[in-house]
Amino acid sequence: MNVPALRLLPLLCLLLPCLAHAQLRCPVPEGASAAVGALEPSQRLAFIQSHLHEDARRARIWTGAWGASYSVLTVGQLALAPLFPPAEQADFYVGAISSAGGVAALLAVPLAVMEDSLTLDALAARQPGSVDCAVLAEAERLLVRSARSEEEGRSWVMRGANVIYNVLTGLVLGLFFDRWPSAAITAATGWLLGEAMILTQPTGAQDALRAYREGKALSGERQAAFDWHVGVAMAPHHVGLQLQLAF
Repeated sequence: MNVPALRLLPLLCLLLPCLAHAQLRCPVPEGASAAVGALEPSQRLAFIQSHLHEDARRARIWTGAWGASYSVLTVGQLALAPLFPPAEQADFYVGAISSAGGVAALLAVPLAVMEDSLTLDALAARQPGSVDCAVLAEAERLLVRSARSEEEGRSWVMRGANVIYNVLTGLVLGLFFDRWPSAAITAATGWLLGEAMILTQPTGAQDALRAYREGKALSGERQAAFDWHVGVAMAPHHVGLQLQLAF
């Protein structure tokens, strides 16, 4: 037996874990700090997965709350219309159509994080051991996609569409039914509700992407805690929205 070789065995035993640890590094995504590349893939994946999971929960609450609110407004106006004189019924029918548009918008353009979170959970469940760089890259892609979806949901394009839709709704009442005062009220109310829906939309994926790229949250720095919930408040004589903020 070669004695010098035996003396190298303890050194090799110390180096092998380091070499294995070094192999667990994955490329840094575009736009991210170099500090992100020094972290283990499992730590990076856990950060993305946990933040997408929480943001998806808030997105479902937001979608459900606004969907329920618009649905109640739609059904309520349809139910009230026959109780009023024929000349005033158009106000309720057009208002119901305007409210139904809010439900249609939620169904047509859902926040991507609700689907992306489930996709990432299923992907991570298939890799209970060490995290593959390809899996981490897919998680980073889903995080970017979710953040972009939230950005588009609060963009000026969506706000412009909200204005145009409600102006057209008001014009229907004014031009076809000569109900200009009601047209102004319907358009203004619809616009305010649309703006409220846009402003209360979750932005957790955007915040998580920013923190991930900067490496701050990954290194243990905490962000200010902020939470909100939107719910439907119902009473015997009125229906409204309830916004709760927590700091």
